[in-house]
Amino acid sequence: MTDDERAATRGYLEDEMARLGRLAGIAPGRLPGFTPCDGAYPFVEVGADGELRYLAYERGRKVLERVTHDPEDVLYWAFQDATFEAAAVWARSRPQDGEPFRVTLWRRQFALLHTLRPAWAHRRRADLIASFRDPDDIRLVPGLPPGT
Repeated sequence: MTDDERAATRGYLEDEMARLGRLAGIAPGRLPGFTPCDGAYPFVEVGADGELRYLAYERGRKVLERVTHDPEDVLYWAFQDATFEAAAVWARSRPQDGEPFRVTLWRRQFALLHTLRPAWAHRRRADLIASFRDPDDIRLVPGLPPGT
């Protein structure tokens, strides 16, 4: 991958993160950057070989690494994380009677992801279900917003 291609990929990711962040009401500082930093804050690297790495370090140790060649995967990962955080803040301020906190959070996250790209809401729900082994946990995962 040439330097121009790397710059174009990075530019696309920066522009899309900014655009989608505005659409979802997520502050730019809550989205990953392109400069390594500690504190478990995710950032993106565009490799010379075209690999895109979604990374986070905590106290100098790598705690997250996802690798792809598809910029859409990086955007999904970034907004999966950012919408989770935003949904948690939202759910804490709006507890639903009789509904576990995590269900309220997931419902809000699915709605935010659906606003950005409906396929992301489907993907997040499927990823979440796949992460559970206990059928009781799986039954808690809410459905998707109407129209998905």
